[in-house]
Amino acid sequence: MIFNALFAATGAFAAEAGDFESRAQRAALAAPDYALGVAHARGAETPVTRTFGTVSRNSDRPVSADASWHIGSISKSFTASLIMRLAERELLALDAPIAQYLPDDRADMHEDWRSMTLRSLLSHTSGLQANAPTPTFLVRTRDNLHAIRRDVLGTVWGTAPTGAAGTYLYSNLGYVLAGFVAEEVTGRTWEALIRSEIADTLGLGSLGFGAPTEPDAPRGHRNFVVLKRPVSPDTKDSDNPPWLGPAGTIHLSLADLVRWGQAHLSACRGEMPGFLTAASCREMRTVIADDYGLGWVVSSAEDGTPLLWHNGSNSMWYAMLVLLPEHDLVLAVTTNVFDARRIDRLTGELRRELIDADQTPAPD
Repeated sequence: MIFNALFAATGAFAAEAGDFESRAQRAALAAPDYALGVAHARGAETPVTRTFGTVSRNSDRPVSADASWHIGSISKSFTASLIMRLAERELLALDAPIAQYLPDDRADMHEDWRSMTLRSLLSHTSGLQANAPTPTFLVRTRDNLHAIRRDVLGTVWGTAPTGAAGTYLYSNLGYVLAGFVAEEVTGRTWEALIRSEIADTLGLGSLGFGAPTEPDAPRGHRNFVVLKRPVSPDTKDSDNPPWLGPAGTIHLSLADLVRWGQAHLSACRGEMPGFLTAASCREMRTVIADDYGLGWVVSSAEDGTPLLWHNGSNSMWYAMLVLLPEHDLVLAVTTNVFDARRIDRLTGELRRELIDADQTPAPD
């Protein structure tokens, strides 16, 4: 079978290699039309990555082990970390009204928008609706993204938010606004800031924006009537519009995604002050409303220890990133089709395997 050959080509593994590996392999075999990627690391170990399948349905090109994957709203943890870094340098403050950072726009903003804070935007408690009006999603150019974000936000910030301030309401729009504020105070685009403040600082060389374009990277799959078909990364419909970047347009390799999680575990222990101070990192883990902190969902694993996670999708991909601080473990699971139920279930199974292995006494 072609799938068996692809396991060897992508560095996959035999079933007897361990429960984690065999469970991932069975999951890949259960959905052979789509690629699957899993990766994990303990402590400062080099991430172990496994990829399965081909770049798209009906393709015979295997997905490479170092291919990039679209991570959707996991990008929010990057935007929140960027804001924390700028706050550490006192370029902005989490609890100051955003209007003070937007002198050219405050006159056009409803008073409820002017009084919003970055903390409320990053925790989804600003009262902003989930998304900008539908027509704005037709704006697909990458030129002058800061101006485009101002235009998009300008379609709604003259009227009162639809939700109640202080109440959790998941908002992509809120993250776009937070990214826009960062752009205003630095004079640089969100994309440039993510590269310099995050990717370059941590050595995440695979980080980019939009659908990954490498020949051996997976292609996202979109619903066409009753079928799911691959979408070329060269088309305008291969991702959400670029202006949505702060809410979720990042792609990167599985290894770099795990390294991102490792950086956060290390920072919260005070080991990476050049990235984030321990105080800033822990602040991101502090729940504000409905298990959401600043860019992270905060809950508990099966053994009662803390669990940090975020998922992401642009409707053509699905990704999960899980951090287990007490076990010093990071887990990432990705696929190139929107299949949240399957990937969430697999993530839970793999997480339990890692936790169980961490609790197994070493042989004498």
